[in-house]
Amino acid sequence: MASGFVRWKSHVDKLLRFNHMTMTLSAEPFRINESGPQTGGRDRGLARRSTSATATLQYAFDSTLGFPEPFLDDAPQFSTSFEPSVSHLPCVVFLHGSDPGGFDVARWVAGGLAHVHTLRNPLMPSRFGFYPAYSAQDALSGTPLAMLSVSRPGFLESTPSPTPTFLAQAATVAQLIERLRIPAVHVIAHREAAPVALEMAALAEFRHRVRSIALIDPLLTPPTLAQRVTSRMRTLSPEWARTRAAYNALARAAADDIFLRTVAEICGTASVAEIKEDPAMARLYEGIGVFFSHWSARKPGALADALMWARLDRREWRLASAPLLCITSTSADTADSDALAREEAAQAALVATGCSPEFDRLYGAGRLLFPLERMSRMCLGFIDRHQVS
Repeated sequence: MASGFVRWKSHVDKLLRFNHMTMTLSAEPFRINESGPQTGGRDRGLARRSTSATATLQYAFDSTLGFPEPFLDDAPQFSTSFEPSVSHLPCVVFLHGSDPGGFDVARWVAGGLAHVHTLRNPLMPSRFGFYPAYSAQDALSGTPLAMLSVSRPGFLESTPSPTPTFLAQAATVAQLIERLRIPAVHVIAHREAAPVALEMAALAEFRHRVRSIALIDPLLTPPTLAQRVTSRMRTLSPEWARTRAAYNALARAAADDIFLRTVAEICGTASVAEIKEDPAMARLYEGIGVFFSHWSARKPGALADALMWARLDRREWRLASAPLLCITSTSADTADSDALAREEAAQAALVATGCSPEFDRLYGAGRLLFPLERMSRMCLGFIDRHQVS
């Protein structure tokens, strides 16, 4: 009889196999175009390269209207396409960081956003029928949202970019959005993905589609030597050790003390309160063990993220003008010196953009992630203010 670990690992394999689609794209779909003096002579557009190189991008595309529960299912999905009507809804795309990273992390966030969106909008259309809104504002905030969850290049089944730069990643994700015929997006980016979001908002023929940007603990400057060493040490950890540790601590019921302590470390003490107060949030947190599996399939993306800093060019960020929210998290209940320093660093880096950023703080966060419900409420409140622009 198979051990509990073997059964759990088989279950995780199915979760990552059955909950996504893939699309083959041009490996370098955008090029830098020469333009007039109004953009300083350089502007990035959607002109296609004449290249036969291709790349595969892994994604999931759902609506908050009946979002799958749990956020990953171990049963096969026989549909290889999405419902076309989803493309016409206001779309939120989440760009994950390096560790944890993958479409599964993005889909977890999408599940939290979908749940909170439903709670905030009891009059929104539901799978049981359409309910009338009291006012035009109710109708706007009650509109279902489309959720695009992507594995950035190099993570899981997304192939690495031949040119590991933030611009190349932005171009690839933008091409996916274009191919899905999504007219506009609200971008939420975590840590290392923040420069990718800003590059997307600066692309000449794409930036008009970016309605808003929310950056969570953004890394906008090259990491220090100590940060690089810490990141490198994490990439060296063997896959079996990470997977076994995830099983030992997270393959448990949400009420288990070991599970709660581990979630408090990863996502923050505020996450424990969310688990205890909301059964739906508890089910979302019960699935985070999958993030720490299949490290060999995530490692190329994490290594590419480390290389991209050497080619970071913030000069083009001035072309980004979308509304921007910068969220700095801290494990404390009040702003500590580290959180304040990170917020000041983000403020200094965002001066290079054409945005007028807003700043907020998220308390009770964890070492790697954040309290999902609190983050969802902050981002959805910002998105609601910029649904139409």
